[in-house]
Amino acid sequence: MKTVFTNSEIVHAFNLQDQPNGRTSNGSMYFTDNKIYSYGSHYLLGEFIDKNTIIINNEGYSVTTSKHIGLLTNATRDKRQFFKTDIEPEIVIDELKNLFKLLSRTRLKADYYTNTINNLFKNYFEYVDYKKPKKSKEHRQIVKLYKEFTENAENLLEVVKEQTRKDKEKKLKEVKKKLKKWRTFETNWLSNQTGKDFLRIDKTNNIIETSQGVKIPIEEGKRLLKLIDLKKIVGARIDNKYIVNAFNGLLKVGCHNIELKEINNIKKQLCK
Repeated sequence: MKTVFTNSEIVHAFNLQDQPNGRTSNGSMYFTDNKIYSYGSHYLLGEFIDKNTIIINNEGYSVTTSKHIGLLTNATRDKRQFFKTDIEPEIVIDELKNLFKLLSRTRLKADYYTNTINNLFKNYFEYVDYKKPKKSKEHRQIVKLYKEFTENAENLLEVVKEQTRKDKEKKLKEVKKKLKKWRTFETNWLSNQTGKDFLRIDKTNNIIETSQGVKIPIEEGKRLLKLIDLKKIVGARIDNKYIVNAFNGLLKVGCHNIELKEINNIKKQLCK
């Protein structure tokens, strides 16, 4: 009977559960009966709690142990798998508190954190229902957190949405203040996170400038405005350097996105 394996072989041999022991040639992994270890008895990598159910210790932080976790997870995918971070009450409580905190602060990932919390509860209660461990004070705390979360999930999401709305309004106000200073040349750099670009005319130097610092001669700008009026702007070259990618209410040139109202604003200034 073979008892010395490669890393990829030993996890599959362990999964078969048809021999009492095995190890890798360098001893980085070994198993005895229903338990497999990573680098010694201090790290129980996995344990079969019945023939078709395994608990995998996924708390490993070293690169090598993480690889061992991945190998065991893949090799036992035909079995019912429970992971330590989903079933240990103390770990679950810490993770839930962390996720609640992240959810309360999030702007764009409310759904992600809500789903993660729901999955953690689901995995924990699935294990409890299967294993029926002795109920501890930590377990009772998880039950309480679950009730509070399910009863207030909708309210939590509403709080997040309201905070997102307020943040958006605040950001727009900040952009407007910065934009006013940029347009009047009080500043020469405009930093904003709106995804849109702005234009200004520098009559002293006879140029039109974007908020990203790209400059073209005013005469070139007038030519482009005519192409826009003729609906022949897409594909046009700007100052022999840039190509217009698209124009459908939004002029897209490379990484620039310029709204029609910005273009019309420049047009009015040039017509004065």
